[in-house]
Amino acid sequence: MAIVLLAFTALSHPVCAHLVPISWGFPVFIQNNSLTGLQTQMQAASDVENVNIGFNGAGFGSLFGGAFPNIGQFSHQNALATSLGFADQRQSTTFAYPYLSIGGAPVPGMGFL
Repeated sequence: MAIVLLAFTALSHPVCAHLVPISWGFPVFIQNNSLTGLQTQMQAASDVENVNIGFNGAGFGSLFGGAFPNIGQFSHQNALATSLGFADQRQSTTFAYPYLSIGGAPVPGMGFL
């Protein structure tokens, strides 16, 4: 009989719960970003020209007893261009805020104290 009475008492007792967060403090968010870039360029150009024109006693000029002299031209051009670029970017963000529990506890976040 005592066991039945104990079981009836346990089943008839109302169930309740206090849902108060048990956490507090200062959450911190940290974000770090970095970007590094290296760029290199090289350009080379070469131009070689050679022209030789010769009238050595032949052609129209030889009818009059002479000829145009030899004409020679040589041209050599070089161009070289280089470029180097470097970039380094760093960013850091830190954000913190106080976390306070909301509930019926006398000390926020401390549950049933």
